[in-house]
Amino acid sequence: MSNSYSNELLISKDSILVGQQVQIEILSSIDSYNDSNDLLDQFNSFEIIDFSIMDTVIIDSFKYLKYKLNITSWDSGTYKFENLGSSKKIIVSEIETNENEIKQIKENLRISFSLVDYWIYILIILILGMIYFLAKKYLKKTEIVSEIVEKEVKLDPIELTINKLDILKKEKLWKKDEINLHFTKASNIIRKYLELKFNFSALEIPTADIILKYKEFNQDDFSIKILYKILSSCELAKFAKNQPNESEILIHLENCKDFVINSKKL
Repeated sequence: MSNSYSNELLISKDSILVGQQVQIEILSSIDSYNDSNDLLDQFNSFEIIDFSIMDTVIIDSFKYLKYKLNITSWDSGTYKFENLGSSKKIIVSEIETNENEIKQIKENLRISFSLVDYWIYILIILILGMIYFLAKKYLKKTEIVSEIVEKEVKLDPIELTINKLDILKKEKLWKKDEINLHFTKASNIIRKYLELKFNFSALEIPTADIILKYKEFNQDDFSIKILYKILSSCELAKFAKNQPNESEILIHLENCKDFVINSKKL
């Protein structure tokens, strides 16, 4: 991230041991936001455990992008965040061990076994064998059920997607001031449909790449424009660059349905 960005870091603790986690909350000026990957690149010295969806907050009449992530480090040292315009730092320390507590390994005790001991071990082996047999049988049934469900999903991705869109519509997240969450779900539903229908990865790639892949299956300009409009509207709403009203949201859902239904013949 360039130094022109306006960022504020809130760090849960500035000193941890190797392997411990620390939570970082970033408030970034909405005008300085470019791409969440730019933020994550500033933490490439750490292992990122998890991170939240970017949200919009208003502080003193100014809009900020709020982003949370949990990180850890397996290397000791002092880590600074000057690239984010912050003087804060995290100190990672090695775990101390007391050499006086380390004891020498004693020789193995020699234990004599009686016939009763052998019967006990045989009984334990039989019980473990029975548990293994039952567990294997159960897991095999579970795998069969999973395969059936997976086949059903692959056989009818259109019906599955339409059902998901209907459920999303009934949730009415926009009435709960969760417009960005609504469009995040809508985007994921359409992207998952593209994966099921056309067998290419769509969840983690940019909209432009999705359009290029979709053109390999459909050259119809109208259909391509509809897909681009659906995904770009989701991106604008997710990142607080556009706040559509209820009427626009309902039209967007209908566009999603029409796109899925019209691609049935492909």
